[in-house]
Amino acid sequence: MKRCVIDTNVMVTANKAVKDIDDDLKKYPDLIIKCINVLRWISKKGVYVVFDTDNEIFDEYKSYLSFSGQPGVGDKFFKWMHDNRYKYPDTEIKLHRTNGGYKEFPQKMEAANVDISDKKFFAVSNAHRSKPDIFEAVDAKWWTWADAAKQCGINIIFLDELYMIEHNS
Repeated sequence: MKRCVIDTNVMVTANKAVKDIDDDLKKYPDLIIKCINVLRWISKKGVYVVFDTDNEIFDEYKSYLSFSGQPGVGDKFFKWMHDNRYKYPDTEIKLHRTNGGYKEFPQKMEAANVDISDKKFFAVSNAHRSKPDIFEAVDAKWWTWADAAKQCGINIIFLDELYMIEHNS
């Protein structure tokens, strides 16, 4: 079965369909729809979301999303993910903290200057035997890290490449 890692902003952006849309996202209405569609695809097709055993990724999710599953699609997906998290095999990775991040973070990516708060997503993908794709919505810094990630066998799926290009110029 396919596995993936999801940056928090995919679910937060999906919620913008029912919550206040900031001025920047008003220029990219398709991005919200793409986030909604990928979350629906993951839940309907049984794609497994990979986490770390210490819940650093999950803790980040819960600081932005609602366990009630309301009011947005991102919240609904978060509730589904919470309710089904332990039903799937091979979806947790033990990360080992270091001074600058994680032992599992790809050494070749150190020069890319990845934000410490984002290293956990790369570390989980890198440590998993299938190197699951990472879904990314609106953090344009990830665009600058994509080549380094690819050299390590990690694929970032950008839900709107035009958004990334325009926010990196």
